[in-house]
Amino acid sequence: MRIVQLPVREVSRFGSEGVDMDLLPQVLDAERTTVHVARMIAGGVLGEHPTVGRQIFAVLAGEGVVTSKGTTGDTDERWEIEPGQAAIWEPGEIHETTATTDLLAAIVETSGGELAFREHEVLFGPSLG
Repeated sequence: MRIVQLPVREVSRFGSEGVDMDLLPQVLDAERTTVHVARMIAGGVLGEHPTVGRQIFAVLAGEGVVTSKGTTGDTDERWEIEPGQAAIWEPGEIHETTATTDLLAAIVETSGGELAFREHEVLFGPSLG
């Protein structure tokens, strides 16, 4: 077993404010996949930017609002999100997250293939297949 201290970085790119990110170790032998833990203060914003790969933003505590402008900026979707829910953005999707309360989230970014859905229910967006 190893216990490691996670490095913490304040996120300021894309006009973000009020956001600290714990950086978990990256899996090197897999396709590009990273996992981070975001701590956002109420009113904090992860500023608008396109995803590099597929991104899953899973809320663990608190509440927020997630948005998407699609990959070309021609749509304007907005959804309130709470614990037990996750936003999934596709590669290149322009998105932003705002914390309406203090918010804790796990963020998974991957260049891997399709996601495996089991007992997931779509609350917003296209069906699972």
